[in-house]
Amino acid sequence: MSGGPGAPLSKAMTAGRLFVLLAVIFGSLAWGFVPRMEASGDEPHYLVMAQSLGREHDLDLRDNYAREDWREFRAAPTEPHYAAPRRDGRPFPGHAPGLPFLLAPVYALGGRLACAILMGLMVAATGSLAFHLARREGLSSGASLVAGLAAAGPPLAAFGLHVYTEAAATLSLFAAFALLRFGGRASTAALAGGLACALPFLHPRMAVGAIAIAIAALLLRDRSPLLPFVGASVCGAALYAAFWMSIFGVPTGLGVYGGAPEDAAFDPGQALMGLLVDRAYGLLPYAPQFFALVLVGASGTALLKRGAPARREGVVEIVFVAAVLLPVLFWRVWWGGQSPPARLIAPMTPFLALALARVWDGPVVPAVRRFIGVALAWSWGLFLFAALQPGRLLFINKRVRPTRMWDALWPGGPFDALLPDMARPEASDWPLAIGWMAGLVILGLVVRRRGTRVVDEPFAAGPTA
Repeated sequence: MSGGPGAPLSKAMTAGRLFVLLAVIFGSLAWGFVPRMEASGDEPHYLVMAQSLGREHDLDLRDNYAREDWREFRAAPTEPHYAAPRRDGRPFPGHAPGLPFLLAPVYALGGRLACAILMGLMVAATGSLAFHLARREGLSSGASLVAGLAAAGPPLAAFGLHVYTEAAATLSLFAAFALLRFGGRASTAALAGGLACALPFLHPRMAVGAIAIAIAALLLRDRSPLLPFVGASVCGAALYAAFWMSIFGVPTGLGVYGGAPEDAAFDPGQALMGLLVDRAYGLLPYAPQFFALVLVGASGTALLKRGAPARREGVVEIVFVAAVLLPVLFWRVWWGGQSPPARLIAPMTPFLALALARVWDGPVVPAVRRFIGVALAWSWGLFLFAALQPGRLLFINKRVRPTRMWDALWPGGPFDALLPDMARPEASDWPLAIGWMAGLVILGLVVRRRGTRVVDEPFAAGPTA
């Protein structure tokens, strides 16, 4: 697209400049956010693990909780989260150890604030990488900027201020995808294999992401050499098995952390509606720019311009998205506990952002492109609205209390009434959810009908417009 209010900015933007811009934004926000908000949810437990690794070089947290080390970042009482005991009988943390290993030296340098800044840098790197990949595809500068801002925006943006695994898991998954698609060297293939092995250390469900990386390596073996990937993966798997053997006497921690939760409800239909439109944990209320993907995809309108992925590369992206989505479709942990919105599906954000950039450059009606711009600005505005008011806990949702965000945005307004609660739906929530889903289908049909009359004018600008 050659015109528009953001054209001069997009033409001057590079991946490096976008990273610096996003890093400054997240770093500045963290500087004011962290001191004014206690660690909550799972954050204290990741941080205690980092404390123990950095100071005592172990994950035996009994002395850390006895000394109340968590008071460095939280005043409220904090009970330990333990999984099954080790083979020697000592308790072992109930959270995966990958993030604490990463945070231990960072916490030693600057405490929780330094850890939050690191999370922000990871989100900024994800946005910068999305911009770079869009340019490599041949997308316009405007579309590439859309990719970068959408990838680093909601829902992932909230995890640039909180110490959860989502920022690290997203960057690892997306970087492995980029290395396999565009790396082409033995070293990049080996690094992708290493990232695949690291993912289960970050969160048990990300083991599915590791499988997705392996599938991508196989499908893209003509672009990225397979042997170095396999070699690194075998070494990483051996280290993974050795670690868990030393802890539990079995080669994996998945059985310890896994199993069906108490509130398991194998209802993917309900979960999918919740993941899309739930007022606390849904994707679309907090990142409405991705409505465009639902609409354009449902309409059957062509999404891609020249330089976009061929069929095989498109399959690879679908595999990555499915690897994030499938583990949370079949039980009701999708509501995310006490955490920012869309926690469990946040790693899909950069992949959706790339697809959104292709829509921006594709043969769609101008109204779709305008909607993307306005919705992207709204989602970033919503993120900043919450980030600048830490004391109101606008990012933190819990299924047993009303959503704070919408009441803060419009006290007594209609937002809560218009959005369903699919974590614990009442009778009135089902018509709302079904109505939203039906509305998406109807709008998709409208876009399809109008899209048949659109000419290829967007292609005229070329990849540098």
